[in-house]
Amino acid sequence: LTDHLKSSHRSSALQRIGSVLADPNHLKAFAFSALLMFAGFAALPYMAMNLEFTVGLSREQLPYVYLFGGIATLVTARLFGRLSDAWGKVATLRMLVVCSIPVLFAVTLLPSGTAVWLIFTATTFLMIFMSGRMIPGMAIVTSAAHPELRGTFMSLNSAVQSAGMGIAAFVGGSLISRSPQGQLQNYWMTAVVGSVSSLIAIWLVGRLDLRNSAEKAA
Repeated sequence: LTDHLKSSHRSSALQRIGSVLADPNHLKAFAFSALLMFAGFAALPYMAMNLEFTVGLSREQLPYVYLFGGIATLVTARLFGRLSDAWGKVATLRMLVVCSIPVLFAVTLLPSGTAVWLIFTATTFLMIFMSGRMIPGMAIVTSAAHPELRGTFMSLNSAVQSAGMGIAAFVGGSLISRSPQGQLQNYWMTAVVGSVSSLIAIWLVGRLDLRNSAEKAA
């Protein structure tokens, strides 16, 4: 991570940004990163609202969704990190993305009156897979950067991810609506958007050149 400090030539910030954007592999990595954000944030910002007003979870029970999900994520994050080392970043990412798709549909299609234990199970698995895929995902994005430009690349990647989250939330909000009773309608469509984004990300990761990595993204 110090290769960018070894260069004897000190260019300006704008020159470094231009160099990052001139690399086609960087642009593909940015698109991949944005797709990972898009896949989750089309649905996740509205999950609590749907659970309360459509599924029937009480406001007092909502914090437990994030408590159980957070504990499970804390435990499984180390597992996914080890799997990324053992299986490879790309293989682990693809496995987690594929696993996240049916769980995403399950959460967005929960009917009114669903048992509380089933709600907690579905939302916990969704958080496990959604957060877990970012572990190999960010390792892939970092590996795609040119070593001498990694600092500028990662700064721009943060902006790309924020833009992806914002656009995804806007698209998700445009798809759903509220019934006169306050229930969310068409929430399942955010799962369609998230699944399509996930599948495109799986395809795009195979087109990335992972620099300084023995692993091939194919």
